[in-house]
Amino acid sequence: MRWALRIAVAALCAAGLNAQEKVSFARDIQPLLTRQCIACHQPQSRQADLLLTSYSGFRQGGRKGPAFVAGAPEKSVVVQYLSGEAKPQMPLGGKPLSDQQIDLFRRWIREGAADDSSSAPVELTREPTVYRAAPFITAFAFAPDGKSIAVSGYHEILLVSTEGKLLGRLPGRSMRIHSVAFSPDGATLAAVGGDPAQAGEVQFWDVAGRKLLHSTVTSTDTLFGGALSPDGKLLACGAADKSIRIFEVATGKEVRRMDHHEDWVFATVFGVDGKRLVSVGRDRAAKLMEVATGRFIENVNLLKEPLFAVARHPRRDWVLVGGQERVPYLYRMDRPRAMRIADDSTLIRKFDKLDGPITAVAISPDGSKIAAGAESGDVRVYDAESGNLLGRCSGHEGGIYSVQFTPDGGQVVTGGFDGQLRFYDTAGKLLRSFVPAPVEVSKK
Repeated sequence: MRWALRIAVAALCAAGLNAQEKVSFARDIQPLLTRQCIACHQPQSRQADLLLTSYSGFRQGGRKGPAFVAGAPEKSVVVQYLSGEAKPQMPLGGKPLSDQQIDLFRRWIREGAADDSSSAPVELTREPTVYRAAPFITAFAFAPDGKSIAVSGYHEILLVSTEGKLLGRLPGRSMRIHSVAFSPDGATLAAVGGDPAQAGEVQFWDVAGRKLLHSTVTSTDTLFGGALSPDGKLLACGAADKSIRIFEVATGKEVRRMDHHEDWVFATVFGVDGKRLVSVGRDRAAKLMEVATGRFIENVNLLKEPLFAVARHPRRDWVLVGGQERVPYLYRMDRPRAMRIADDSTLIRKFDKLDGPITAVAISPDGSKIAAGAESGDVRVYDAESGNLLGRCSGHEGGIYSVQFTPDGGQVVTGGFDGQLRFYDTAGKLLRSFVPAPVEVSKK
């Protein structure tokens, strides 16, 4: 009887193991690598020649050979070092992983060590953030139909109506979201952000289903300045490692990296036909590149001060830039043939100086107006043709991080340090404002 009971218990245990959910690289393994290992195994340091910012780098391994052998955890270097079987135990100088965490690596390798980071929906268990005060707004974007707005939150994106009603919450991995953009049909939402000094992340969401389709972790710091191509197939963004990254929206895969800047890259924008890209950064340059090859073409502007923001004219290859100099500049992407490179021959118009460094710019949907927001809270609206000042949008408590025109072009909307979305007419009159985050008021 005892022997039979032992067999039954063993069978039940085996059935339980077989019923366990399959380990996911994207959901279970990659977050552990990001939190525990990426500080020492990233492009800037790459200790032991091991790169852990991507599945391909993890698979390739370092000086000790491939990090894992699919199907054989007992032969996998990563398991040996995490468990302490090989010395020194990893993470070096840090708290060892728990037995349960190491077992996740064993199970994942035993199950085939597949990369599901861009081939399957990613499920995150993070609970929505509870807000005691309005979080600052680093990014927002209108849906193409103008009926809803995606707004950055803490570890999430908030979907709200234009009147401030909360429509949905998209909780994700990244602490900060620095850019959001809807696809032309409004079905997909792209977000760019990450965790400071740890990792950058690109997210792609199914808007109607409120589902995270793809999450791609890359770089060793937050990503900035995301922009979708006109056809909605590619997403470009900048990084603190001086690179520009391009991702495929359908799969979430990083398809190109360009290293033409000499400092942080803060913003990107595609040309009208999507074949070229302009990026701006702390190295003072607005750089023009070919998307298909990554080839650097030239600097659009005359270098002056660090640049933080860029926007493109809706119908022309003209770009509006702004930064430390506090002056908005409108440039052509194409330089006159007779002129020499790196002068200001591409300059169309220079606008009046703002009260602080420019952190956000926008061009109206019809191209007739431009708006610029500053670190000081100063927001101004100009006539794009004449350069004349049309209005100043006041009342902000702190810096401005994002400025947008409504899809009909009739209003200017701002977001920034004080956590409010403010709607102005183009003459600068405040029409309404609200806090998009669901702030809980403590009861005394």
